[in-house]
Amino acid sequence: GLRFSDGSPLDARDVVATFEGIVDPKLRSRYAQNYRRIAEMQVPDPRTILFVLREPHATFLTDLELPIVRRQDAFRRIATPEEPLPIGAGPYRLMKREPGVLDLRPNPHWHRGAPTYPILRMVVIRDDNTRALRMLAGQGDLAVASIPPLLLPLFRADGHFETRSAPGISTLYLGFQTGSPKLDDVRVRRAIGYAIDRALLVQAKYQGLARVTDSWIPHGHWAELANEPPRPFDPVLAATLLDEAGFPDPPGPTPRMRLVLRTTSERFRQSVARAIAAMLQEVGVEVDVRPSEAATLIADLNRGRFEMTLLQVPEVIEPHVLSWFFDSSRIPGPRSEGANRWHYRNAELDGLFELGRTTIDRAERRAVYERVQRILARDVPVLPLWQPDTVAVVRRGSRFDVPRDGRFGTLAF
Repeated sequence: GLRFSDGSPLDARDVVATFEGIVDPKLRSRYAQNYRRIAEMQVPDPRTILFVLREPHATFLTDLELPIVRRQDAFRRIATPEEPLPIGAGPYRLMKREPGVLDLRPNPHWHRGAPTYPILRMVVIRDDNTRALRMLAGQGDLAVASIPPLLLPLFRADGHFETRSAPGISTLYLGFQTGSPKLDDVRVRRAIGYAIDRALLVQAKYQGLARVTDSWIPHGHWAELANEPPRPFDPVLAATLLDEAGFPDPPGPTPRMRLVLRTTSERFRQSVARAIAAMLQEVGVEVDVRPSEAATLIADLNRGRFEMTLLQVPEVIEPHVLSWFFDSSRIPGPRSEGANRWHYRNAELDGLFELGRTTIDRAERRAVYERVQRILARDVPVLPLWQPDTVAVVRRGSRFDVPRDGRFGTLAF
C-alpha cells in the first residue's frame, strides 16, 4: 500500500527504475559506482526485488539507503531549481524550493499517517552568529548541530529554548599531506598528536560536549576498536620525536618547523584551529592557520595543495567507507575518484579493505576493521581528535528527539 506524495503507487518497478537511473551515464550521478556492481534485478511480484550482484559485497544493504523516485522520474535530473519539484514517498512533500529555503507539508499518503508537524520550513544560514541571532529573535524553532558550543549559553539563559544532545558519530580530525618533506616522517605526525591536549580543548571549546577518539569509527559501533588506551597529551614525547625526525629545537625564537593549516571559513572551526596552533607552538612548531571557503578548500586538498587540514568527517555507519579515504586507489586524480587526499599508500591496508568488502560474517569483518584501525593509528595519515556531540537547540514545547547522526528524520515521529 505504499504511495508517493502525489498518490501514485510505489512498487518494485519504481525501485528498479531508481537504481537503473543512478547508473545511467547521462545522469552523471556521483553514486553510480556504488550500484554498478548490481548485475541484475528480478521482480517476481510488485513487492519483491531480487538483487543479483556481480561479486560478494558485504556493504550492499547499507548501500541501499537511497530515496526511491517514480519510475517516470528515474532517468531525469531533478536536483536543479529549473526542474519540476521531486516527488517522493516520505512523511513530507516538497512544496517550494528557493535558494537556501525548502517548504514542506505532510504527505497525505504516507504509510505511517500524519507526521508531527503540519508545516516545516528549512532555512540555510551560513554564518554562525547570524544563525544564532535569528533563532533568538524568534525566527526559528530548531537548529541541529549548527549552533557553535560557545554560543549555547545564550540559549540556555533564554527561557524560550532548551538544548538537547546525543553522542555524535562524526569526527573532527587533522589530515596530513604525507608526501610533504616536513610530514613524510611518521614521527612528526605522531609528535603533533602528542602535542595537542584534546581533553582541554573539548572542555574549553565544546564545554565538554565531545568525546576524545583515536578512530573515525564512532563509540558504540559494532566495529569499534574497544579497550584501546587513548593517545595521551605528552609534549615532552612530542619534542623527543621531533628531535629524532631531524627537527631539533634551535636556540632563540626560531621554530623547529613551519606548517600551514588549512580549514574552512567557519568561525568556530577557525577558533579550534588557532587553539591547536597555539599548542603546537609550545613544542616549536609554528602553524599558520589559513581559512578558505569549503569549495576552494576541497579543490586544493584534492590537488594536494596543503600540508595540514582540519576537517570533520560525517558519520561512519559502514566501516568500509574508510576505504574511500585511505585505499591507495582512492587518491584523487584525473582518472581516480576518492578522498585519500593524504596520498597515503599501504598495500596491507588495501588488502584488508578488499577482505572487509567481500566478507559477509560480521565477526570476521569486525576483526578486519580492527586491524584497519590499528594500522591507521600507527601510520597517522590523519589524526582523529574527538567526536562532537549532536546538540540541538529546540524551542520549548517542541517535540524533537536528537538523533546521533544529526539528521532530521525524527521530526516526523
